[in-house]
Amino acid sequence: MAAVAAARALWIAAPCMAAAQNPGFAVPGGGPQTPPRIAAPAMRPAADTPRPALTLRGALARALANQALIVQAQHQMAAQAALRKAARADVLPSLSLAAGGIWTQTRDSEPVFVSANGAREVVGQIRLHVPVYSPSTYALEALARAGVMTARYQEQEARLVVAAQVSAAYYRLARLNNEENVWRKARDAAQRLLTATQQSYRNGIRSRLDVAQAKLTLADAQAGLDRTVPQVQAASRVLGLEIGYAPEFPPRVSHIGPPASALWRSAVFDVKADRMQPLLRVADSEIQAARDTVRLRQAVRLPEVAVDGGYGLDTTAAPQARNLGWQAAVTVQMPLFGFGRERDRIDAARERLEALEAGKNALALTIHTRIAADYGSAQAADKSVRNERLIAREAQAVAAMTRKGYLLGTLSALALSQAENHWVQARLAYAGAAIRARLARTQLALDAGILPDSEAFP
Repeated sequence: MAAVAAARALWIAAPCMAAAQNPGFAVPGGGPQTPPRIAAPAMRPAADTPRPALTLRGALARALANQALIVQAQHQMAAQAALRKAARADVLPSLSLAAGGIWTQTRDSEPVFVSANGAREVVGQIRLHVPVYSPSTYALEALARAGVMTARYQEQEARLVVAAQVSAAYYRLARLNNEENVWRKARDAAQRLLTATQQSYRNGIRSRLDVAQAKLTLADAQAGLDRTVPQVQAASRVLGLEIGYAPEFPPRVSHIGPPASALWRSAVFDVKADRMQPLLRVADSEIQAARDTVRLRQAVRLPEVAVDGGYGLDTTAAPQARNLGWQAAVTVQMPLFGFGRERDRIDAARERLEALEAGKNALALTIHTRIAADYGSAQAADKSVRNERLIAREAQAVAAMTRKGYLLGTLSALALSQAENHWVQARLAYAGAAIRARLARTQLALDAGILPDSEAFP
């Protein structure tokens, strides 16, 4: 059980982990929920209406309302709630109707089979069954209650899975949007540089080599832009599918920078994980269900007492109104001997309980280990943002000075191309570092059982 629980914990954060390991796939950063419903119709804004920028919180809210995985978990929770109501009704009195005729067949005055008190018996009764003492029924009710709690926490677990997928798609689109903006600005700057170089060449100031170098710089920028635009379109379609947008109206996200708030202390994430992580809560409810199962197995060996009453007729004569009457019975049922099978079942239930408790401890260790590792990644990502910001600022200064020297004729087009390329790469690195910093915090939120960009994790 520990291995299964640990695997589920890894599965929840899989999209964000993949983004962390692959720079080309990056992602960063309860209350009453909407009732289960089928996915809402895809949003179709008017063609002439500008699409508003989609926030991560808005994307998560829409996905959590429409994703089939959430709807499935909600239906499962409703099914468990219905089973609990049924188990609760089992301890209450019940009414039933029994009616029919029974015949006894004889051959030469010898009975072939006997199923009645006479040659013919007529039964027509309204019967009342009242459980007086039924330990197994009480244990089944407690077991159904634990099933409801398990389904509730599994629904929260499904929300984290969806949040991980949507966050991954959202921040991948944000990173590609940032890269597209960088390449577009680099292309425009290269175009202006080429125009100025061609004018200088016509004036006899620049050589053909300078013109060729300026064209090469423009071609590199255009190639980067052409490579990024299809990726942006694909990422937008993926995010639209995750949150239920119409394919012809993919979502749009605005420019996203690094996190503005300070990173929480590692101990805060550990405490929140102990209180909020659905995987741990599922493990707790499964342990409670195992305890109830042990009590159920023990209850089978105890006596059960019930009172049965009936009103109607049960006669071997012709049915008449004067045959109507009351009937009452007190029954006691208790197993006496069964070759030890109930004892073996109790032992098996206890062993399963021990296994689940050990599995929860292993799962808690896995979660806290993950938090420790991801917290280090988040700290490294924050430092990377500061370093990449400084590098980008210095690269911009170098590019500006090189451009001035080129326009004054003291520097070559090759030197300017190298400075511009270094600035472009520095801006791309800074954009990626900002997204990875948000990704690292999103991963920590998922580790702790918190929805990214929610009120519990600003």
